[in-house]
Amino acid sequence: MPEALKASVLRRLRRMDRVGRGVILRASVIGQRFDLRAILAISTFYESQVRAALAHACRLQLVESANGTRFGFRHALTRDVVYAELQAERIRPLHRRLARFLESMHESGESVLEELAHHAWAGADERRALHYNELAGDRAFAVHARCEARAFYARARGSTEIDSLDYVRLTQKLRGVDLDG
Repeated sequence: MPEALKASVLRRLRRMDRVGRGVILRASVIGQRFDLRAILAISTFYESQVRAALAHACRLQLVESANGTRFGFRHALTRDVVYAELQAERIRPLHRRLARFLESMHESGESVLEELAHHAWAGADERRALHYNELAGDRAFAVHARCEARAFYARARGSTEIDSLDYVRLTQKLRGVDLDG
């Protein structure tokens, strides 16, 4: 990554107050695109604080607003620079909180399975990572998205013990993906 770009993004990030930086750091955990509800679910900030921080981030050209509740980083590299500022021990709990939030959305019928699988895995929540990555793998395999199915199954298998029945089942699914190709 170009050092000039990294320095520019970090300068803009430092112009934000503690709450603003916290909001933008949490947004980077969510992904390139994010919504207000998700940030509120993984933070302890008031909605007014989050809205003010996002408005400031828009003025600093870190993010852009799609409709007042949906946002996105102006560039993928901007998100990467912000995300890299988080320490690993702070990232996993945020991913776990986001996974629990997405799990409630999934249970109410919203289509967030792939995001839920990713955040459960990134949060090192082994039980959820196994369950949701396997479901996402099954969904991908059903529509012949072999690369995606392979990635989800591999993540799920990585969340199990090598000598477990889950590991054996997921290994068979991975072989099935390879044979299907």
